[in-house]
Amino acid sequence: MGTRTWAGLAIIMSLWATNLAVAADWSLVPAVNLKTEYNSNINTTSGGSTGSAGQLSDFIFTLNPSAAFIYATEASKLQGNIGISQLLYVKNTEYNHTDQNYQINGQYSLTPRFNISLTSSFISDSTAQQELLASGLSITRVPRLALAVGPGISYNLTERLSASLNYNFNKVTYQPVQTTQSQNSQNSQNYQNYSSQAVSLMWQYLLSEKTTVSNTFSGTETTYTGTNANDYKSLLVSLGVNHKFSERWQFNAAGGVNYSSYTNNSQISSAGQFPNFVSVPTQKQKGTNFSPYFNLGATRQWTNLSITGSFSRNQQASAYGYISQVNALSLAINYQFTQRLSGSLGGSYSLSSQSSNTTQNQNNYYTVGPQLKYQITERLTASSAYTFSNQNYQGNNISGGNSAQVHSISLMLTYAYPIHYQK
Repeated sequence: MGTRTWAGLAIIMSLWATNLAVAADWSLVPAVNLKTEYNSNINTTSGGSTGSAGQLSDFIFTLNPSAAFIYATEASKLQGNIGISQLLYVKNTEYNHTDQNYQINGQYSLTPRFNISLTSSFISDSTAQQELLASGLSITRVPRLALAVGPGISYNLTERLSASLNYNFNKVTYQPVQTTQSQNSQNSQNYQNYSSQAVSLMWQYLLSEKTTVSNTFSGTETTYTGTNANDYKSLLVSLGVNHKFSERWQFNAAGGVNYSSYTNNSQISSAGQFPNFVSVPTQKQKGTNFSPYFNLGATRQWTNLSITGSFSRNQQASAYGYISQVNALSLAINYQFTQRLSGSLGGSYSLSSQSSNTTQNQNNYYTVGPQLKYQITERLTASSAYTFSNQNYQGNNISGGNSAQVHSISLMLTYAYPIHYQK
């Protein structure tokens, strides 16, 4: 259903951009990526776990053909990415999966001041990393289907003042893994499918050539399906500023408050087989709360060195049937050793919390690792990376908490063939 919906949107957007083309500029970058990875703990399972829910290590081979494209005219722009990844596990073959990632975005200027846009994506993947990016929580490798659609309009009221109105719909479905490990299979069915709708209004004002200020109002509703049908509504009001000290140094900051109301029909009450939570239904509970929102980021570039950092706090939907309050910190350092050889060192930390009237849970997760990349030819690149991750989960239903560590080593080859055309 999700694939057909996305394909229909992609065809409409493609015809829309093509029919409007008079003079067009387009580029296409097909690529193939081959990756070999050793992972010491593929499900981020605590060291004390035993039996069917114990730690699993494996070698993972990934073949990823992809293509990125941009098609632009004076009035319209169409861009997107298409990628398929085949994951093959040497020992735990039940986790073999074909990941898919399709994204297409379109924009059209009806007048010099009035623009319309549409974003869309369909993703089928394993949630071990994607759920972490979304909510700060790491779960077992359960296949996830995610469909997102977002139309929008923008209008330049003056040369300095502009306004934009956007709507976003997101639907996420989790699929149980059929494994010989009954515990993993059983608990994958306890992850909660959800859908969310969001409407946002943003004002931007160009204060000077280097400084832009903004004001955002955003309303979101997240609904979980199944027997534990929780419902969350939130309103975000924030102010932001972006300042360019120079072409190589910029800083952005935003702050505000989230007001949320919720109806809980279930709560996470046990994590004895961490990270496989068990959801136990309870009576319906209602409540409201306020939580701060902020997002800070900076980028500094030199001749061979660049540093990017960010620090944020926001609330996100998660697979556990609750909204998570996520505090996230990240830092990336990139250095160009020679014309062909480059390296990077990156790290991130997240503190996520879930709460109800009777339950308080926290999840600490950090990861750090270096990467080296060497450009063999103009089109062929080789890279290697090491990542260390640590997760610690604590809750009022768990004595002493649970922790898990992951070591990952990977080697990768990437071949890309850029194509450009003007007419």
